[in-house]
Amino acid sequence: MAEQYFGVGKPVQPVEYYGRKIIKAKYGPVFVDRHLRLYPIQGKGTAAEPKDTMLFRDGKAASRAMEVVNVWQVGRFHGGLMVDHRGEPVAIIRPETVRLYKDMTHVYEIDIDLATLPDKPDLTLMHTFAWMVPVPSRYAQRPEVKGVQAWEYQDQVILDFLDAQAKSEQQNGQNHVPRFYEYDVDKATAFALPPLKADTVHRLTAWHPVIQKPNATLKLGHLSDVHVNVRHLALQKSPACLIETTDGTPVPGTPPTPRASHLCNSFLALRDLIEQFGKAGRADALVITGDLIDFNRNIVPAETGSTIAEQWNAFNVLNQIRNGKLYQRGADDMLLYSLLRHAYRDLKLPVFLTTGNHEAYAVPYGVSPRTNPWVATAGALEQVGALKGTHGPRAIDPAKIEDLGKVASAGAGILGGILGGPLGGLAGRELGKHGSSKAADKAAEIYQDFDRASDWAEAKANAGIAADHNLTLYEICLAYGPTYAQVLTAKNFTPANFDWFFTLITPLSDWRLDYGPRQTLLGLDWGSGENYLNPLGGIDKLPEVDDKIRWVAEHLPSRADKQGLGILPRATQSLSEEQKFLLQGGRRRKRDIGASLTVFSHFTIVNYDGAIELSKQGRQIEPQQSPNALKTMRFEDNAGGWNLNNMGTCERNVDWYFHTCVAGHDQPNHDKVDYHLSGHSHRAGVYTVGLQHGGKLVQVRSAFDPGLSATQSTNKHGGPTKLIVSSSGGPLGTQNLNGELKQWLLTAPSGTLLNEADATPIRQVRTEAGNGKPRLAVALDYLHVDKVETPLVWVPPANGPLPPTSWTMQVGPLTDALQCIDKVRFWVFIAATKNSAGNWTQIDALLKPATDWRAQPRPGSYVMAAPLQPLLVRFNPSTCRMFCEVLLKGPTWPKGAEKLEGMFDVASSWVFPVDYQHGLIARRLGEQGEVPDWKWLTLMHRSTKRYPEKDAVTGVDRK
Repeated sequence: MAEQYFGVGKPVQPVEYYGRKIIKAKYGPVFVDRHLRLYPIQGKGTAAEPKDTMLFRDGKAASRAMEVVNVWQVGRFHGGLMVDHRGEPVAIIRPETVRLYKDMTHVYEIDIDLATLPDKPDLTLMHTFAWMVPVPSRYAQRPEVKGVQAWEYQDQVILDFLDAQAKSEQQNGQNHVPRFYEYDVDKATAFALPPLKADTVHRLTAWHPVIQKPNATLKLGHLSDVHVNVRHLALQKSPACLIETTDGTPVPGTPPTPRASHLCNSFLALRDLIEQFGKAGRADALVITGDLIDFNRNIVPAETGSTIAEQWNAFNVLNQIRNGKLYQRGADDMLLYSLLRHAYRDLKLPVFLTTGNHEAYAVPYGVSPRTNPWVATAGALEQVGALKGTHGPRAIDPAKIEDLGKVASAGAGILGGILGGPLGGLAGRELGKHGSSKAADKAAEIYQDFDRASDWAEAKANAGIAADHNLTLYEICLAYGPTYAQVLTAKNFTPANFDWFFTLITPLSDWRLDYGPRQTLLGLDWGSGENYLNPLGGIDKLPEVDDKIRWVAEHLPSRADKQGLGILPRATQSLSEEQKFLLQGGRRRKRDIGASLTVFSHFTIVNYDGAIELSKQGRQIEPQQSPNALKTMRFEDNAGGWNLNNMGTCERNVDWYFHTCVAGHDQPNHDKVDYHLSGHSHRAGVYTVGLQHGGKLVQVRSAFDPGLSATQSTNKHGGPTKLIVSSSGGPLGTQNLNGELKQWLLTAPSGTLLNEADATPIRQVRTEAGNGKPRLAVALDYLHVDKVETPLVWVPPANGPLPPTSWTMQVGPLTDALQCIDKVRFWVFIAATKNSAGNWTQIDALLKPATDWRAQPRPGSYVMAAPLQPLLVRFNPSTCRMFCEVLLKGPTWPKGAEKLEGMFDVASSWVFPVDYQHGLIARRLGEQGEVPDWKWLTLMHRSTKRYPEKDAVTGVDRK
């Protein structure tokens, strides 16, 4: 019917481009005149217009529209590549997205000169297009649209989608935040969601911003990995302090506020970065390349309670995820949406977006997820499809679990790991000791003991979560509670969860913007898959691999992949053939008219692993078409197509991209990418490369962090392709310049400002809003947690009484090089006896450099005198406790790293648990060296019941 109304005539020649027919819509201008409107961005019209009201206001004949408007039908609406009437690729729509717009049949292109509109709108101000139609009567009584008589059809699609989400029975009722309005982002705080703007103007609707810029090229802001997460609000409510009296108040002299108050709030950091880009014309447009949220279903901060017991129980995701009142979808997305509206409405800042991998993540994980036996077994069961039902405590399919037994018994988990995934391999080391049926029984036994989901294990699924939050592992787990280790699923990536993005933000997965004759922008989608469990790429790194299996591994087709077992996720469906078409179109435009070409994606092209110093020379990649390329390569992390130099990249057509789209040093750049901006790794870097043998060997020729050393010879427009990785725009980022703190050189949330007209086009924009200034205490603590070094240990004299009165304080080489320790203080709790109450005692130590026999300072050694002896004589490790508090000062950075001055917050001290045994003072071992001693906290506060018993928190209802 639409084709009839639009007067679709014979196809223009040539008939097809990329299989899309281009047909002139003869009467299309009439319907544009009738339905298309241009409104100020503050709000769209809501009143029903008089009959025959037209855009050009010259009557229903639409004579003016017929003169100045052109319309083409440019293909069917079935997903895939979209072209304009000239046959140029301009966008991609995922096939899955088409189902969200089920009534659409064709795609039309409209060409209109807005200067011909009778109102002469001021296009230096932000406006929005809207294709207006009457509101069907069945929606008239909805509170969101009360009094609204006209809207866009896309508004109806949005409301229907949100209704279906809120009424979903899959997750026991309240699957989505039940009220569909913008949040008032100006009133955001660290402890609660901002209020909703509950009126029709601020309901969740579609927006199509339009603005005119005078610049020859756009100044572009870039953000990535913003990770909006309302769980931050719940965590920051925690009243738990590090060292407390038995009544729950901080011990005098200890840090006086709950440590969770130092948490970096991603949303507040993001809001400030967008403000910085938007104000004073700093950027003409902003591009955000994915990881907009952490996960889809999240805790409701207002429902977590005010006591530690209430909060800890609420954070037991395995037990609570089906509680529709406590865990809902949508709040994070709605915050992000509201911030976009703020950018459009108040900052006049256009925002373009692409997806990352986190938009697909279904459920939360703990704040220090561990690959313990329960997690490994659950992952193995998922690999063979043996778990039934929605996330939470799931039932086991008896028919499928036998498949697990067969996999696990193949090689006691090593080959089983190859067949069933790394988690299957980890479980297989336990399950493979039994026969096939017994292995299945053992898996069921482990999985159905749901309390084990919270067990500590040394292996961390994601070590850096606490650092992202600007907290030590101990601090974040104190706020979160003893279920910190939980991982509900090894298959959290659920492509269906992209529906919110493609319904509320944009239906386009990939897009192209031609800005005047001087600039082309391309946004690339992450795609519908990720690889983060990578058994074939990491089998050579397993210590159990014998020579025979290693030989097999060397000859597996995946030898192009050298990244290891657990990796920074890679985009498995990019670069697709359609994305290649989009890139080729941008290349043609550059070659034909000289327009610069800037590409955006979440996945990286070149990006060093955290262990690789940015200053490291000689890094290289041997690009292949896919990780399964039929090529045997040597075992070395600097070899292969996927190695430590391109972590978080894509898996398809990487060789094509380097050969076709990347300009190396000493090569002309007539038709290749000028800038490729990405994110994903939370580590800033600008890389340029040299290409040898037709792009078969890529050598990194320069690498720098624009926030620390922007004045580089390669930081200029033109020349080799700049492969830019922006750091995280919400959480803290990381860096490793010259190994100062290895990968734990924490950085403030930041983005990139690209102005190709500037002599130094690539610059970094940072924020310290929302506790965004990195704490040195967190970085130092991670040196211990990540086993980089033992930062501090106190060794008693070889001879003398125990307890001693002095120790040699050994400081790890990285920590010592910073000269950042101002004072050392111990807090000792001696348990109550019949004659005295339990209490804490503060002991300040005196430090002086230790010397050798020549009276020369011994690096990393200090003599520490501390009057601890009277306390340590009474110290019973089972009932007494001891903490070390290190007061910090500004670090001394090596030559060449002067820009690191002032980067860290040194005002907050570093506090961690230590033990005393046989004269030695050292950090506690195992779990209690990383996280709180749950049992002791309960015992210490048994009179007030401030800290509940661990088992009462980790328990899971079998329902």
